[in-house]
Amino acid sequence: MKVTNLRICVLLVFCLGLWLFPTGAWAHTDDSVGFSKITADAGARLMHYELYIEYFTLSHVVDLEVQPNAGDREMSAKLETNRQLVNDYINRNMEVSIDGIRVAGHVVQTNVEQKLNRMYAHIFLDYPMEKNSQALHISYHMFFDDIDPSHRNIVIYDWGGEQGQFVFQNSAREFLSGKTSFLIQIERFINLGFHHIMIGYDHILFVMALVLGSRKIKDVLKVATVFTLAHSVTLCLSSFHVISVSPAIIEPLIALSIAYAALESFFGPNSKVRLLVVFIFGLIHGIGFADALELTGKMTLDALLSLASFNIGVECGQALIIVLLFPLLAYVRRFRWSGLLKGTITVGILGFGLIWYFQRMFT
Repeated sequence: MKVTNLRICVLLVFCLGLWLFPTGAWAHTDDSVGFSKITADAGARLMHYELYIEYFTLSHVVDLEVQPNAGDREMSAKLETNRQLVNDYINRNMEVSIDGIRVAGHVVQTNVEQKLNRMYAHIFLDYPMEKNSQALHISYHMFFDDIDPSHRNIVIYDWGGEQGQFVFQNSAREFLSGKTSFLIQIERFINLGFHHIMIGYDHILFVMALVLGSRKIKDVLKVATVFTLAHSVTLCLSSFHVISVSPAIIEPLIALSIAYAALESFFGPNSKVRLLVVFIFGLIHGIGFADALELTGKMTLDALLSLASFNIGVECGQALIIVLLFPLLAYVRRFRWSGLLKGTITVGILGFGLIWYFQRMFT
């Protein structure tokens, strides 16, 4: 193949990548993630349900009459104005039964917050219950059938003396207190971790940049191990609220790590400080991973199991990227034009990192 033709092909691939990859500030797809916190107030005979759902995903199913460029105050006002519509949608799509009796929720407060670097509707609901209520059954159908089949909702609950975590997803829409096994919990949180890294283009590009800068499989294993150890530390510390760093600080740093890794892979992959730099960036990425994992903050066996399972899912996603990419790069290096291809990919990764950095700094 002539070099000119190769350049045209590479340019087309790069343009296709620009079209496929969103350049939104937060570098994730439209797969929505929700969060729930369930607590019982026996004295008031109320179950409190605290719900976070992505604002603009909600606005697709409930007409909140708000534009994508609206400010926080306008979004909050529109959410409050349409409180009854939101209440009706939730009651239709989240069926709650306490001790076998279907109960309706009542929205008592709403506001808008930034979470996972997206705007979220923060909704507080109360459900009537008896003082000694035990059995809780929730059938959750929000977004699955009307807009987002990949939607997930991470639940933490404190009910009837039982504390734990649960994940609603398309294939698991039912929660029954006391009926969640360890094996089911492990499977769902592994799936959650894998899903998170697979929809996080920023994390994917960082791993790609690390692989591009590694010529031997032992080099890949070294950087992957260091990255894993580092992000596991901060994932654990952040999940249990030992450390807390604002996403406004972490997300631009993640983008900057992508740009740096791209430059380093091209100009100095054998740098003596490479592993140290990877470790530092791994610490930063770990805090970013923790934003997608809602835990109680209490270091219980159940919470540790959820955390470990989530981390395994993240590692599986990372391993898949490496397994797919490294053999392909090893094969391509046999050809004279491999340097051009590597340079093009590196420039592309560098470009995305810089774009995301400036977007995250000034959004």
